[in-house]
Amino acid sequence: MMAVALLGFAFSCQEDEAPYQTESAYVAEESVTDSYYDDADDMGLVAVSSESGTAGGKLSSESSGLLEVNDDRLCALVAIAFDEASTLAFPIGTITIDFGAGCDDPRGNRRSGKIFIRFSGRRFLPGSTIVITFENYVINGIKLSGKRTLTNISGSVEEAPKFQIELENGLAVWPDGTEATREHCFVRTWNRGVLINPSDDVLVVSQCGDADVAASGTNRRGVEYSMIIQSDLIYKRGCPIAVQGVKIFRFNGKEIVVDYGTGECDNIITITVDGNAHSVNVRKRG
Repeated sequence: MMAVALLGFAFSCQEDEAPYQTESAYVAEESVTDSYYDDADDMGLVAVSSESGTAGGKLSSESSGLLEVNDDRLCALVAIAFDEASTLAFPIGTITIDFGAGCDDPRGNRRSGKIFIRFSGRRFLPGSTIVITFENYVINGIKLSGKRTLTNISGSVEEAPKFQIELENGLAVWPDGTEATREHCFVRTWNRGVLINPSDDVLVVSQCGDADVAASGTNRRGVEYSMIIQSDLIYKRGCPIAVQGVKIFRFNGKEIVVDYGTGECDNIITITVDGNAHSVNVRKRG
């Protein structure tokens, strides 16, 4: 589902080894971590929707075994195992994505370790869940752990698909041993294009309705932060970052506003710190 758009704040360089120079570096770090968790989500959704497994959320086979998944990120063994209680109407099982000792995708991202996807119910059926966990999973040198739960909270199958995404005990460990923790709760709504044209698809991301913040945690320097989504983030197919929406980060008594613009697919964001605004091309950082 909109594989590129889900990556969020997709910097061309994955992290800056130099010491933090500005508060903007904190924003970049949080966004890179978030994008890697989103990437794992998206691979899980692609695997769940594979033709030989649960195509489009509709189970096509109950036989356990290897899956053939059409996604060039998955240079890995992908296996599915159904529970005994699984049925065509309500599939239950686990998908394992095993990158082994490591492999590279066509974009130069290197992944190793395993991702586990526990699914219960058809993907587009209200109430269905997908739970993603990790075993020694590393992407571009950053090790991820935690529990990511995607719950279909749509009112009916006729509505635009809506998922609540919660991350518990999120931990990202960099090659130098520094760590960042993270918890978050988002809601994603998939608005289909006119005449079901995929190129017109729009993904809308907001924070959970009963949550005070969209995300919180500590960065690599042990600084606590929180983030709220002030204005819904809008993603379009083919655009590597949000094209519209506003995030606000708070830490050490400071507030950073990140504005994604008014709808143009231009890789430009505006960061405002202490009232001073400057534009950043996220594809040129690093």
